[in-house]
Amino acid sequence: MLLTIQGYFEAGQFIADTPVHIPNGRKTIITVLDEKVDRKIDWDAHKKLWGEIIEEIQNSDEILEGEPERIRLRTPEEIDAL
Repeated sequence: MLLTIQGYFEAGQFIADTPVHIPNGRKTIITVLDEKVDRKIDWDAHKKLWGEIIEEIQNSDEILEGEPERIRLRTPEEIDAL
């Protein structure tokens, strides 16, 4: 199993974007990207992008067949139990 956690380093500590619990003794790999994370979010750009995505979906003439497959995401507790 591979669990990917995004975040950033500050004052020598890793700060995860979402709360996460990693059990003791779990093998861990840290990859440090060669870029500075800008913590400011451009909400106008996000809204514009989602507007474009929704417009593309609404204007699509693709015919979908069958029923969408249901998925079940694991809870943090279920992930911890692995």
